[in-house]
Amino acid sequence: MITLNKAQKIILWIGIFLLAAMTLYPPWTAVTNPPDYSVKESIGYGIFLRPPPSPLGYESYVVINYGRVFLQWAGLAAVTGFIMWLVRKK
Repeated sequence: MITLNKAQKIILWIGIFLLAAMTLYPPWTAVTNPPDYSVKESIGYGIFLRPPPSPLGYESYVVINYGRVFLQWAGLAAVTGFIMWLVRKK
């Protein structure tokens, strides 16, 4: 069983807090889907329960950019794990 020191626990809780914040405020993408063409435009971050309006007009909708969310989660996990490894007791 692995035991964490105090610094590692603090870093882990910060990582969990940031993960929750990234999940509650995901990146959004506006998408149009007319028959002739499709346009995708990143429109920034917004709260999960109330997506931002689409700037592309009435024939568009907004979706969560899951690729960017997963990339952010992976980056956060890597950085948190690396910092926890740096502050370990030897």
